[in-house]
Amino acid sequence: MQIKFLDLPAEYNILKPQIDSLISEIVSSGEFIGGKHLQAFEKNFSQFSQTKGCVGVGNGTDALEIAIKALALPEKSEIIVPSNTFFASVESILNAGHRAVLVDCDKDYLIDRQALENAITPNTAAIMPVHLYGRACDMTMVMAMAQKYSLKVIEDCSQAHGAKTLYKNELKSVGSIGDMGCFSFYPGKNLGAYGDGGAIVSNDNRLLEVAREIANHGIRNNTKYAHARIGRNSRLDSMQAGILNIKLARLYEVNASRQACAKMYGEALGGLENIILPKAGDLPANNVWHLYVVRLAKIWRGKRKMLVEYLAKNGVACGVHYPQDLGSLEAILQHPDCRVASNQNAKNFASEILSLPIGEHISREEVAYIAEKLHAFAGELAR
Repeated sequence: MQIKFLDLPAEYNILKPQIDSLISEIVSSGEFIGGKHLQAFEKNFSQFSQTKGCVGVGNGTDALEIAIKALALPEKSEIIVPSNTFFASVESILNAGHRAVLVDCDKDYLIDRQALENAITPNTAAIMPVHLYGRACDMTMVMAMAQKYSLKVIEDCSQAHGAKTLYKNELKSVGSIGDMGCFSFYPGKNLGAYGDGGAIVSNDNRLLEVAREIANHGIRNNTKYAHARIGRNSRLDSMQAGILNIKLARLYEVNASRQACAKMYGEALGGLENIILPKAGDLPANNVWHLYVVRLAKIWRGKRKMLVEYLAKNGVACGVHYPQDLGSLEAILQHPDCRVASNQNAKNFASEILSLPIGEHISREEVAYIAEKLHAFAGELAR
């Protein structure tokens, strides 16, 4: 049995006729930038994310950087970000001209409350919580901290399309609670394009207008050559917008499949004392399981390479997200605008975590097979 970490998405065959027709239509019309497909996706995705509006951009990293710039924070101010995330979270802060302050994660891999508060200084202007691996952060805590210290909030939702959290007694979509929410549509995401793509959502129409101007060469009101500010070229093209719009209609179904897969893993691996399984969250919608990340404990610590090789030999490809926490990276440690406030959990977890295959393409039989191989590995170690 061959089970890939990121296999061909199931919807590729299901939606292929619709997508082929869309591509043919766009090629015939020549409407490659802007137009009805982008407008339709922006409208539908803003409704999906429970926000007033959406701006499609070139990729998730651009979404973060443009959102930061739209907030017009004081020059060289500090933005707090978890040490356990992908490099783009910090990269966007630095490229927007600010200082990144890295803080530790809690046992569930999300930004730690005490570490966050301890890192706040008079120079802090914003918090960037990351909804990691598909699980929503505790936004009640984040927003309480932001209000206490008068900080802006940029939600990094790149791995959590459709995840929700309880806020003010309402179930709210990630991206709809902070000042701005940012998404990536990299092909491997729960909602993935057939190339790069990203989006910014917000309930503040002024911020959305500024973000749209920045993303389109500073052009105001979409009036050609009316450059009102220095912007950049970061637009979600019609082809990707159309494909995303088609796939968006199935996103709840895709997420439900991932949640079912995660539940199967929990049942199949619950008896393995050397693996710490991820938590679903307090509510079913808290986690849309972009990744299924386990942590190796006890006698399995230090044996990740051996386990990965063992699984690969048996047809199971795994990933590590991420092999090094950002607070330990040379590029971060040497950058004058980076400060590592705390990262001990993130540093420890980096050597222990392992991402098992998950997605709508993973069947019950495949989960059972993977679990069987993990139990077999445990047996071999115990000899």
